[in-house]
Amino acid sequence: MKKIFPLLAIILLGAFNCACDEDIEEGAESPVYIVANWLKKDSVMGGQHYFFKMDINSPKGTLDKLVMTSVDGYNGKQELETIQLSGTKKKMEYDFQLPIFPDSLVEVQLRAKVTTNEGEEWEGTKTLKVFAADYTLTESEMNLVEIPAPGKYNGFRFTAGKPEAISTLNTEKATQQVVIYYNKDQGDNVASKGIITNAANVRFSRVNSFDYANAKYNSVLNTFRDRYNVGEVYTSIGNLTVGDVILIGTIDETAKKAYALGVMKVFAVPETNNQATDTYRFGVKGMGR
Repeated sequence: MKKIFPLLAIILLGAFNCACDEDIEEGAESPVYIVANWLKKDSVMGGQHYFFKMDINSPKGTLDKLVMTSVDGYNGKQELETIQLSGTKKKMEYDFQLPIFPDSLVEVQLRAKVTTNEGEEWEGTKTLKVFAADYTLTESEMNLVEIPAPGKYNGFRFTAGKPEAISTLNTEKATQQVVIYYNKDQGDNVASKGIITNAANVRFSRVNSFDYANAKYNSVLNTFRDRYNVGEVYTSIGNLTVGDVILIGTIDETAKKAYALGVMKVFAVPETNNQATDTYRFGVKGMGR
C-alpha cells in the first residue's frame, strides 16, 4: 500500500539477515519518495528479528509521531508501539520481533504510519511471510504401475516442492522425477520392484531407520546430506519391500552440495506379475510447505 502526500516523506528499508531489494523509486520533482520493495513480500523466520531502517522527512511542518502496527490471522490487529517524533527529519531503526505461529507459513502485515503537527499522514504496509524454523512434512499417496495405460501413472515428480503423479510416456526427460523401473529384458510379466530416475542430478538413498512418520524439513535435509557425504546416494533402488524408506534429493557435483526433495515409504509392491495393472503404493512427503 502506498500513499504520497506533498508534506511528508518516509524511506523504509527492511532487512533480515541479508539485504533486501534496494531499488528506489524517486519522484522526479517531488521531495517525496519511497523504497519500491514495499510491494515485495519478504521471508522471515518466526521468533527472530526484522529490522526497519527509516529515514523520515517532513519538508513542511514538524514530525509528530510514528505508529507501528501488525496484523495477522492469529492475533488480529495489534498496535506495537507509538513513537513520539520532533523536528523535520528523523533517522531510526525499528526492531520487530516476529511472532511464533503454529503453522509453517503465516503472512503478517507490518504497518507504519507517520503524522505531522499539521495533520498530514503517510502510511505504508509491508507484508512478511513468516516461516517456521522447522516444520512437519505433509504426505501424498502415489499409486503407480510400470506400463501405464491412459490415465495411469508410472512415476512422480516434485513441483514447487510437492509430489505430483506423472506418466513418463511423453515426459521421459522431466526433471526431479522418480519412475518405477522397467526392465524390458525381463519380459512383460516380471515386476521390477525398483525405482529409477531419468534426471541427471536426482539421487536416492534407502534409510529404513529414518523416522518417516515424523519427517520434518530439517531431518530429511540433514539425513540426505549425510548420506551424500558418505557416498551412499544412487540413481536407482532395487528390491523394494514393504516398509522401505527412501530419501530423494538432488546433487551439485561442482559445488559438492546436496539438496533434499523429499522422502518416500513403500506401502505395497506387486504380488503378481502384470506390469500394466499391478500397483506400487508409496507415501511421499515433499519439502514444500
